[in-house]
Amino acid sequence: MNIKIGIIGATGIVGSEFISLLEQRKISVTDLCLFASEKSDGRKIHFNGKGIGVEKLEKSKLRDLDYLLFCSSEEISKEFIPVAAENNICCIDNSAAFRLHQDVPLVIPEINPRALENHKNIIANPNCSTIIALMALFPLHQRFGLSGFYVSTYQAVSGVGHSGIEALKQDIIGNFSLSQDVFGEQILQNAIPKVGQFSSNGYSSEELKMANESRKILSLQRLKVSSICVRLPILRAHSMSIIARFRNPFDLDEAERVLATNEHIDYFPGAFPTPLKQACKNNIGIGRLRKDTFLKNAATMWVVGDQIRKGAALNAIQIMEHLEHTRYQS
Repeated sequence: MNIKIGIIGATGIVGSEFISLLEQRKISVTDLCLFASEKSDGRKIHFNGKGIGVEKLEKSKLRDLDYLLFCSSEEISKEFIPVAAENNICCIDNSAAFRLHQDVPLVIPEINPRALENHKNIIANPNCSTIIALMALFPLHQRFGLSGFYVSTYQAVSGVGHSGIEALKQDIIGNFSLSQDVFGEQILQNAIPKVGQFSSNGYSSEELKMANESRKILSLQRLKVSSICVRLPILRAHSMSIIARFRNPFDLDEAERVLATNEHIDYFPGAFPTPLKQACKNNIGIGRLRKDTFLKNAATMWVVGDQIRKGAALNAIQIMEHLEHTRYQS
């Protein structure tokens, strides 16, 4: 794999993770172009022992690349992705700008790689919480047939980027002004049940993403999803409590076998993962699996995943790897 890659938002948390993963996975990058806002113009970032200068993002620079990995705002994606796609650059977008567009694939490679066929140079990376939840649920869906799920998420401050981490650090030293700006509340010693903006039906944008994206990825338009998303003073990795209901009879022993033998899952029989255990790991951690005592044919579980890694950067790179593998096979 010898490819030319550009990263939009290279100085952010996900951008930094992209660069680390490209090194760790030994992807043969012949050219790496790093783009960010004007304030980062000229900053040097090390990649494979070399210092690469960060450039201000301009449309004229979006040429002669194989892939562009976007980890910036929806506004940036909407402005620059159509230009890059027109220049025959495959764009993998981590924002919500194109996720629900009918002709744009929304992909988790372990679940729906066939959606990448006949893409039009725009591919959407799902929301981090959606990826983590579906990585846990999909193996069980294949065995028992998922009909719906309830999920409560407990999300790390790094989900909003460097500002979330800095806000928590400022809270710790008694300066709560940044936390108010970022989260609307003090985050230290607190739990804030608001991730994104509230819609007219009372659900937040994060909660709506979980439902709408899950239906598209699984091709289950009638999938029932109810969620509440909560921000906690944790640095890295999102946790979830999930109650999943199935169409077919749920067998606990079979479910444990399915999860324990899945290479993308760290299964904790009789125990549980935590954000500290799963931080910086590729796999999704699952524990406390049990039959639900309220719903028939339902399972209750505790799920933890690194939202920066599998929930964002790793998933996008896996999409790129899949496309390259398919290209060389054809």
